[in-house]
Amino acid sequence: MDRAEDRFRISSFWGEFRNQAEEAAFREYMQSDMVRHMRVALTVWGSLLLLFGLVDYQGLGLSSVFMTLMGARIALSLAIFIYGYVLLRKPKLATSGGVTMALQLVGFLFFYLLYFLRPEIATFTVFVLGLLFISMFVFVPNRLYFSAIAAVLGLAGLMVCMIVMERPGNVIFGAFVLLTLPILVGFFATQRLQIAQRQQYAMYTHANEVNQELQAEIERRKVLEKELNRQATTDPLTGLFNRRQYEMLFDRERERSKRNGSHLSLCVADIDFFKRVNDEHGHDAGDQVLKHVADQFSHALRQSDIIGRFGGEEFILLLPDTGLEDAEVVINRLRQRLEAAPVSVGDDQIGVTATFGLTEVCTSDNSIEDVIRRADKALYEGKAGGRNCVVPVPC
Repeated sequence: MDRAEDRFRISSFWGEFRNQAEEAAFREYMQSDMVRHMRVALTVWGSLLLLFGLVDYQGLGLSSVFMTLMGARIALSLAIFIYGYVLLRKPKLATSGGVTMALQLVGFLFFYLLYFLRPEIATFTVFVLGLLFISMFVFVPNRLYFSAIAAVLGLAGLMVCMIVMERPGNVIFGAFVLLTLPILVGFFATQRLQIAQRQQYAMYTHANEVNQELQAEIERRKVLEKELNRQATTDPLTGLFNRRQYEMLFDRERERSKRNGSHLSLCVADIDFFKRVNDEHGHDAGDQVLKHVADQFSHALRQSDIIGRFGGEEFILLLPDTGLEDAEVVINRLRQRLEAAPVSVGDDQIGVTATFGLTEVCTSDNSIEDVIRRADKALYEGKAGGRNCVVPVPC
């Protein structure tokens, strides 16, 4: 939290983030809003400049002074409208603030021209300039730093104009005090607004980052949970179901077969001469053989069939909705597939066969152990009879 506070620390005077990268990110975040508000302010400013030309016409008629002022109004309004159009193509100009400040200073030059050419309305011009100062802070969305510079330079320019016009000292001082007030009001009002905007942005950004971290943590936990579930239900070497999982699936399939009156067959498979593979080729070769057999079983059987590692070189095969005769055909086809697919270990080809003890689950079986015991007995008969065979045994 301390690091977040340092990162989002705001200058209490200028109302900007002390962290330059965060300030740049805030301006980019506010860019579209600033462009929209800026274009509205520019449209109002340019339109008022042209409308006040009517006031000049009433007071001056079609004189050379009017033509000069009207030309200046049109030129300034045109610059304002062009800037508003350019903002659509280069929105970063709105957030950088320098161009906006330059345009404001050009606007002050027009008021100085008005002050010299129409001295009879000098007091009115000063009051309008005061409104311009406060409007510049409140309604023109610019950085406080640039708005303050523009206001101070605008006030200084007016003081120079009054001195040139040889206004009395008390009038100059009065105008200075009068115009300082809207500058101060506008400055501190904008300061509070910009600090509040950045505080809201900081809270939003921090909350969004925390939410993203939480979401990432949730995703990590989901992946971990999935991996833990996989490790809890599968054999790490072959990727087949472990004993706990296939016993649970057996109970589920048995209950389903009871409800539906369907068949359920179970087979115990044992790799022939597996010890010889370990002795002659090493345990790594033995692991390769186990994974090879698991792959052959997985590719040959149906998705609904359940394959588990019983232990060592033995496997459990559950065939839902399959009677003993059909199961014998399926398992015999599986045996032939295995026999026809040797395992490559280095430069050697290791032939792999297996013996299968097959039985059907009976109503008299109390548990999976009863079924396995019967299939195991058939398996031993197959081993004794020469291996690489399928031995079915009825209930």
